Amino acid sequence: MGVSLAPVVTLRLHFVYTGRMATANTTTVRVRRPDSERLRSLAKARQTPVIDVLHAAIDALERQEFLRGLNQDYQQLREDPERWEQYLAERQEWDSLL
Repeated sequence: MGVSLAPVVTLRLHFVYTGRMATANTTTVRVRRPDSERLRSLAKARQTPVIDVLHAAIDALERQEFLRGLNQDYQQLREDPERWEQYLAERQEWDSLL
């Protein structure tokens, strides 16, 4: 994959965990108060715990980063006409098998 030049996103979260979440598999992360309120608002609208909203946000960010890297890789491939033609020919080959 190509090197990403996208800005690094720093996320600071702070939650008070319930006893059932206080295990060796959890940690505390600080977040600005407005962001905490946004998370709570999203959780309320979705009728789900804040932690589920946070997990969904992390998953979405990971997908976004994956797709950004994939897009960069395809862009590099398109910039090399010979390799791009090879790719298109191989893709056509695979499509003909369906």
